[in-house]
Amino acid sequence: MDQPYVAKITSKGQITLPKPLREALGLADGDLLLVYVEGRGVRLEKAAVSTSEEFLDLARRTEVRWRNQGVTAADVEEAIGWARRGDEPSSTRTS
Repeated sequence: MDQPYVAKITSKGQITLPKPLREALGLADGDLLLVYVEGRGVRLEKAAVSTSEEFLDLARRTEVRWRNQGVTAADVEEAIGWARRGDEPSSTRTS
């Protein structure tokens, strides 16, 4: 789409993207956009975000896998501490 479009900024800083642009980019109500500054302009990209349902499903599957592998809450806390400190954990899992 090389054709320029005009969009007005409201007093709240909102912009309405013309319908042909939204359709060409597959944008729908509620979609999120990433905005990048490029010189004197901006570049917009559709943000790829997961829904809360997708996150909860991932959390459930992770919990089941860890339980099956014998990973405890203490193991997770130790791994987080290790990552933050940059040292070695007291035990090493291989599963």
